[in-house]
Amino acid sequence: MMTTRKHVATFLLLTLTACTKQQYYEGLNAGHRASCLEYPESEYADCVDEAETSFEEYKNQREQATGN
Repeated sequence: MMTTRKHVATFLLLTLTACTKQQYYEGLNAGHRASCLEYPESEYADCVDEAETSFEEYKNQREQATGN
C-alpha cells in the first residue's frame, strides 16, 4: 500500500509542469513526511528528520557529492 502511494505521488509530481527544482524537492519531501506516518513509532522520528532536510542543505550536499 505504501509503495503504491509513493508511486502515485511521484507520478503526480512528475506530471506537474513549470515546477522549479525547489518546488519539486519540497513536493517530494511532503510525500516523504506523509509516508512517515506508516512507520512504526520507533522509526517515525528518524523518518521525519530525514524529510526535514531543507532545499539549501540538499543542494549543498548534492554539489559536494557531484563536484559542481
